[in-house]
Amino acid sequence: MHNAEGVLVLSATDLVSHLECEHLTQLERMAALGEVKRPDRKDPSLDLLSTLGEEHERYHLERYSKSGLNVVVVEQRAFTVDQLKGAEAQTVQAMRDGADVIYQGTFFDGRWTGRADFLIKVAGPSELGAHSYEVVDAKLARHAKTRALLQVAIYSDQLARLQGRQPLNMHLILGDDTEQVFRVDDFVSYARTALNRLETVLANSPLPTYPDKVHHCDICRWRDVCEKKRRDDDHLSLVAGIRRDQIRRLAAASIPTTTALAASAWAVEGIGQSALDRIRTQAELQVAAARTGERQYALVQEQTPGLGLGALPEPSGGDLFFDIEGDPYVAEGGLEYLFGVAHLSDGSRQYHSWWAHDRAQEKIAFEEFVDFAMDRWQRDPDLHIYHYGSYETEALKRLMGRQGTRENEIDRMLRGGVFVDLYQVLRQGVRISEEAYSLKNVERFYRPKRTESVLDAGSSIVEYERWRREGDKNVLVEIERYNQTDCESTAQLRDWLDDRRAEAIGYGLPLSRPERRDPEPARELSEAAAAVHGLTEALLAGVPDARIERDDQEQARWLLAQSLSWHRREAKADWWAYFQRLAMTDDELIEDTEAIGGLEFVGDIAHLKQSVIRRYRFDPSQEYKIAIGDTPEDPRRQERAGDVVGLDPFAGTIDLKRGMRRPWPHPTSLIPARPFFTTEQRQAIQRLAERVLQSGFGVAGIEAASDLLLRSTPRITGRASGASIVSRTRILAQQRGLLSRSWRLLACRSKVRLEPGRHIRARGWSSI
Repeated sequence: MHNAEGVLVLSATDLVSHLECEHLTQLERMAALGEVKRPDRKDPSLDLLSTLGEEHERYHLERYSKSGLNVVVVEQRAFTVDQLKGAEAQTVQAMRDGADVIYQGTFFDGRWTGRADFLIKVAGPSELGAHSYEVVDAKLARHAKTRALLQVAIYSDQLARLQGRQPLNMHLILGDDTEQVFRVDDFVSYARTALNRLETVLANSPLPTYPDKVHHCDICRWRDVCEKKRRDDDHLSLVAGIRRDQIRRLAAASIPTTTALAASAWAVEGIGQSALDRIRTQAELQVAAARTGERQYALVQEQTPGLGLGALPEPSGGDLFFDIEGDPYVAEGGLEYLFGVAHLSDGSRQYHSWWAHDRAQEKIAFEEFVDFAMDRWQRDPDLHIYHYGSYETEALKRLMGRQGTRENEIDRMLRGGVFVDLYQVLRQGVRISEEAYSLKNVERFYRPKRTESVLDAGSSIVEYERWRREGDKNVLVEIERYNQTDCESTAQLRDWLDDRRAEAIGYGLPLSRPERRDPEPARELSEAAAAVHGLTEALLAGVPDARIERDDQEQARWLLAQSLSWHRREAKADWWAYFQRLAMTDDELIEDTEAIGGLEFVGDIAHLKQSVIRRYRFDPSQEYKIAIGDTPEDPRRQERAGDVVGLDPFAGTIDLKRGMRRPWPHPTSLIPARPFFTTEQRQAIQRLAERVLQSGFGVAGIEAASDLLLRSTPRITGRASGASIVSRTRILAQQRGLLSRSWRLLACRSKVRLEPGRHIRARGWSSI
């Protein structure tokens, strides 16, 4: 947003920023009017993103040029009204001249401006002639994000003004160099509505807004200004782990500050007692530390069995302390470039590292780390691998799938409970007087302040990218030193938490060590895996590795071979997620997007012959995927909690139908049911593989499966091969009928009255 001769000129960035934070809009308006000065934020991470973004754009600009296309660059940098009009005139002239690609095409309608990365020429008449243009924007992200789609939708709407025709499609070139195509009709209406909303806000007197903490703060130039305001106000967002909905409810209950929360002693509507106790204790610790200057901690008095300090295993001499460094900007899916482990050897702490600077080296480093851990585990069955946060285990799962190796080993370690997340242990078992629970905050309780040049994950990425450009080996030395310090700090944190566990037991808390899981598969599972492996090898015998070299029969054998282990591969992620939720507290399950946490019993609402329907209340603002007809589980008892027969998402109530033959304790949370067992499906595919190996495709009894694998034309009685099954006229009639009924239902639910003869345009449909 800038002031051009008395006109507030807006851009797509201003709109996206407004949707992220309304306070930011007011700050930018004041800066544009000269009432305040925009801060000049220095952040190496943001500078890196800017550099990578520019390199990404230049790469694709060169790609277009080298492909022989006529590329025109709009050079003029526009700030004044005349400059903006001139840049748009250059863009229009290039469009009229029929340039294949226009780089930095500029739009300006007197109020809104924008510079599209690329405008590409496509077939389709417009006011320009027999051709028209579509917007292409290059983004570093690997997935299309809402802000990017909104931006290209705005550019597409401006482009329609210049060429007299709305583009059919808009494009995003993502960080992995893939291009995704979207229909403009699907997004432009929302973009126009959002634009009008922002213009209305700016046309009126400035509204009072507050710098609430949002995700956009991480990349905002005003971050330090807003942070100072919140700190001066003792704002509730300073309380570690507090949620925005809890801040709103506390403010409504006349508890507007951290100090007020620490001193409060009454219930707050909409916040469960356990959650309120947690954030109140957190506020008390932070307020006391600020007053005395001394760090403090408090043990969680009511710890769920098996969670918190009760999840700490007995220390063992073979324990490993693990940390991974990754760079999300290298290759598709990022690169895990450093694996580090601290461990005891001959009574002293040792450190071992594995480096990887490309995908091939990443595979080697991953395999060597896994082999190292498995070897140590075999020699010490009581070994555990400690880490801080979920990044390490999630990275290992990604690598297992991406590299196609060490799947069984990672699965065994996960099922065997070898990995211990000390972040979860800390959050569930101890409260500390820090405003954040990062490792750098926590370690203030047990080690001196760090003095290394690399201090956090963000700076390690910046430094690694610097090494990739400059090749200075000293940079890698500093990164490895940072990783080693993280591993050693994790070991010290385990010891500190174990001391807190002993302290809790001294206070009378009933804590036990977690039971050791048996990581070895059952005999029948092992035999089944061996059978699948044998069938897979037999099917793939003689089948070329490259798809282009396979004929139809070989491709069918390859597909069948992959299908043999498909159910088991797919079930792994579901089972991992299931066991992860079992290790979460009720407060943590509130934040899980599939579970319902913090249930409170309301009462019995119906008694049937052999069952009862009981109603529970929960915070309706939480996200979940449990629906009527589901049978969720109680994570504390690891049993079915009953059938969902009623669910009111607005009132926040759920009705569970449960049997009355035995006592059912009330669940305090619900999680999705454990994955289905697929034994019959897997056995059916194995039988199919055996028949194919014995007699080939197409024999009696497996005709349909053979046709599917061979991609043969369906055989339908009474129809010629390849003939249409349903006429086009009938299909269109059914579609019109379905759309008409759907629209009436939608209008009824949203209380919209449809007037006779009214035409509606939505998502490309001209009328219904």
